[in-house]
Amino acid sequence: MLDDELVVAFMNLAAQNLLGLSARQAVGQPLGKIIRPAEDLVTLCRRALTTRLTFGLRELPVWISGREMSLDCRAAPLERDGGLLLELNDTEHERAVRREAELLAQQKVSRRIVRQLAHEVKNPLGGLRGAAQLLERQLAGSELTAYTRVIIDEADRLAALVDSVLGTRGARVPEELNLHRVTEHVASLIEAEKPGSVTVVRDYDPSLPLVHADRNQLIQALLNIARNAMQAVGERGRLVVRTRVLSNFVIGGIHHRLVVNAEIEDDGPGIPEELKETIFYPLVTGKPTGTGIGLTIAQDLVSANGGLIEFTSRPGCTVFRIRIPAVGATAVGTR
Repeated sequence: MLDDELVVAFMNLAAQNLLGLSARQAVGQPLGKIIRPAEDLVTLCRRALTTRLTFGLRELPVWISGREMSLDCRAAPLERDGGLLLELNDTEHERAVRREAELLAQQKVSRRIVRQLAHEVKNPLGGLRGAAQLLERQLAGSELTAYTRVIIDEADRLAALVDSVLGTRGARVPEELNLHRVTEHVASLIEAEKPGSVTVVRDYDPSLPLVHADRNQLIQALLNIARNAMQAVGERGRLVVRTRVLSNFVIGGIHHRLVVNAEIEDDGPGIPEELKETIFYPLVTGKPTGTGIGLTIAQDLVSANGGLIEFTSRPGCTVFRIRIPAVGATAVGTR
């Protein structure tokens, strides 16, 4: 609530949490000192006070307590006591919720697509391999068996690829583990594979709680992401392997007290805009030689362990984030 001079007269708990200020800090302060830039918001409020009508702004970019945010704002005059009621809604949170729902829907569609596609591919592969084996017997002792061996080997390779897409990866073996066992293993593999001019930086939070997950599945998921990042930076660049703890975080509609966050950041050219909405679908890739299944498999593996992969990307900074609920961080509700 603001008075006629747009000085804060009252702030409820939700506003305190959103603005990162206590009521004691905010009450008595001009609106322009709390939210910056304030010009558009001040104009909105003065217009509401002058006309005694309600006005709103959508997705107003502001800086609050050192954070960039996007707010929906609604200013309504108070009839009895004068002054103004200012309602603020964090659209970033709403967008994050919508994006998570989209990722979960993509995962379901992707799983259905790859299963249908894999079955269509696997049936003729079996026939191809069987025919090559019969031909190889007929050509026993001939130099032409080298060609039938190529056919059989390639059929086996494609069958293995199809199995990986189908997710026939064996039984999940969860354990309580520190995610640094996963990130350090992946970072070591990338160190061995990278070009000499690519730098790998570790930025670890030493206070990570444990997660209950299959170590090998998380290694495979993180390795798929890290190899994509290494290919994105090319012969010269920087990869950052980062871990953090998030509190009061929602995954798949479930609110967890603590979530462990593992990130792979690269300074490559970024993901093309036309691929961002479909990057987790199978066969979607921005690389001329890519198969487009690495991120699909990674998302499926992380989801099997109760987590989710999200990303942000712009030229010079692409970050993929694997988020897994911490052990003992009991869900505190659903949305």
